[in-house]
Amino acid sequence: MSTLSCHSVSDVVDFAIEKEEKAMEFYRKCAERAKNPGIKEFFREMVTEEQGHRDMLRNLDSLNLDKVIFKDVENLKISDYLVDVTFSDDITYQEALIVAMKKEEKALAFYSGWKNKCMSEKASKLFQLLENEEEKHKRKLEKLYDEEILGWD
Repeated sequence: MSTLSCHSVSDVVDFAIEKEEKAMEFYRKCAERAKNPGIKEFFREMVTEEQGHRDMLRNLDSLNLDKVIFKDVENLKISDYLVDVTFSDDITYQEALIVAMKKEEKALAFYSGWKNKCMSEKASKLFQLLENEEEKHKRKLEKLYDEEILGWD
């Protein structure tokens, strides 16, 4: 993976695209290896989510960063209380959700940490956009976990 530089928005975009492609590859490998058909499908959906992030970055010129409005995303903080799970071929749905939540949590923390380190206001705004996207994705996974795992009781 290349090192991150905040010298230009282009540097940030290239780095973020590379990060999204690595996430896509991770989820693609999980989908290939998972034995359970439903879990294979879950990981394929995760690939599609990451493709959406990558495509948004590739089409960034069409976005006017100055006009992007960020909406607050509720943080259920479920992943804060879960430990990392290692992928295995016979992973359960609960474990698959945890793997994905923790991956999104780390991406969110990464982008959050970088948004105030860039001298360029546009690069900083881009990190804020990426942080917001990861926040939404983490929220979606936590909601699934809340409804489908915690809701079983």
